[in-house]
Amino acid sequence: MGYDKDKRQIPNSLQKFTKELPGRFAAGEFDDERSDRVVRELEGFDKAFKKQWTFWKKAGVTTAAIAASFMLFVGSGFVSPTMAKMVSKIPPLSSIFNSPEQDLSERLTQTLKKEGYPVKQVNEFVGGKDEGIIITLDASEKQYQEMQHDVLKIGHDMVKSKEFKGTRIEDYFVKVRPHREPSEEWKQEQAEIERETDEVFQIVQDALKPFDYQNSVGYMKDEVELEIPSIEKQEKVDQIKKAVEDALTANDKDDVKVTIRKFDVVKREQYALWSDAVGGIGHEFKTYKKYKVSGVGYKSKDGLMTIFITMKMKSTDKEAAEHATDLYTMAEEFIKSDEIWPKVKQDPYRIVVRTKDKKEFNIEEKQFK
Repeated sequence: MGYDKDKRQIPNSLQKFTKELPGRFAAGEFDDERSDRVVRELEGFDKAFKKQWTFWKKAGVTTAAIAASFMLFVGSGFVSPTMAKMVSKIPPLSSIFNSPEQDLSERLTQTLKKEGYPVKQVNEFVGGKDEGIIITLDASEKQYQEMQHDVLKIGHDMVKSKEFKGTRIEDYFVKVRPHREPSEEWKQEQAEIERETDEVFQIVQDALKPFDYQNSVGYMKDEVELEIPSIEKQEKVDQIKKAVEDALTANDKDDVKVTIRKFDVVKREQYALWSDAVGGIGHEFKTYKKYKVSGVGYKSKDGLMTIFITMKMKSTDKEAAEHATDLYTMAEEFIKSDEIWPKVKQDPYRIVVRTKDKKEFNIEEKQFK
């Protein structure tokens, strides 16, 4: 019996790299040849996991952040004069996401296909200095040259449309590229990587069965990462590691290193409890440009959850203090809403609004420090 591919996990080092990659890619750090390779690999990944992704979308995963942020408007206890002032002339999220399960890439893909264009893939790049979409056409060089201008116009018209007015989407770049079929050498390389990965995961899974291992397993070239609670006895940790190492060696994989990453169970559970709150606040504040927010994050330390809201304004800006007060109040009222408060009311927390020049706003004194 094979291992469950749906349970593949990615090591932290690879997570960090892939998280930064879209921004670097969108910012033009890579030449055309490397960019084309990235697009090809994204196409391959999307194709391989399309069925699973469709299933999870139907299960409501893609609507979670939207639903959470939508509660900023309709959640009980979150209607206030401050909010009314902040969202004036901003359309409600329901008017932007008429079909919550359909993201921008899917909408643009359907629009282009309806017009008869041979769309291979539409990728959305977010989180970097520049955000936008890249449209890949499955066409010859001649066809691509003939279609490029019209396809670009359709893409620009969509991101500049009325429904996205006032959001960061209207500032998206739009690029069009021709699809380039990967070489046989590249295909063979990818097939070998997948074969090796499948083999290693099967070996590791079999070795972990006696331990009733329920945590993540990560693998990248020559390294397996096991995730273990920090409260686990070291004796058992050593036994688990040795069992996996012995299994790899027995299968001629002794060049694969086994590493242990310990995690705090209580802290992880706390992050899970706060994910809807922070996800909703972050999605709302970063969707609309009027909020002038560059980032929203959270950190747990000694049982205290801190929510960070970073403004694009400097502390010396004339309206910075008033704007920080508005952001703080909106976030606080959202946390206290009927949808969020029951999940987090047992946890001590604080909201920190900070500026571009790294000054923190003191809500009691109404000034930056």
